[in-house]
Amino acid sequence: QERDLLDQHGGAAYERRLTVDGEETTLLVLDTWEPEQRSQRRSHCLQVGNAYIIVYSVTDRDSFESASELRIQLRRARQAEDIPIILVGNKTDLVRCREVSEEEGQACAAVFDCKFIETSAALQHNVAELFEGVVRQIRLRQGGKKSHLHPTTSQKHKESLTSRARHFLDRLVARNSSKVALKVRSKSCHDLSVL
Repeated sequence: QERDLLDQHGGAAYERRLTVDGEETTLLVLDTWEPEQRSQRRSHCLQVGNAYIIVYSVTDRDSFESASELRIQLRRARQAEDIPIILVGNKTDLVRCREVSEEEGQACAAVFDCKFIETSAALQHNVAELFEGVVRQIRLRQGGKKSHLHPTTSQKHKESLTSRARHFLDRLVARNSSKVALKVRSKSCHDLSVL
């Protein structure tokens, strides 16, 4: 199905074979997102896939804010599904140009209820861990590990996530100092081997 999307709309596809926890896996990674995409194509991209990796540059605050907006769109598009989403801060090797702190990335992941990792594609730092984490997240969700929350409690959580996201974005836009970091923490937003 993802290959059909690639044929229809173009984009880059990468096949990556790896062994995770003793089991061989092949990932088909589709890089189909472009900022100037038409809304129809964009909404179609939000409907396919078993996991999403949202990448921003730690040297570009605008890309960080765009990643937050994309996370909200994903929540709306696939609300009923438990799709793993990993927020990735890339270009950590460019330390002097950093505009987004690791703490801000972790806070964003906690607010948006997704996983978080920082990488450097240029140095291959945490790239293997990212792909292994994606496989583990897919396996955890497909392995029948479902939330044991009461349906009404689960619905309240989904409703509050939207308001938490808005609150986070409001604080992000209103911040006036690059040294101010949100103190929101998640006990496992960075650990890709647990739900």
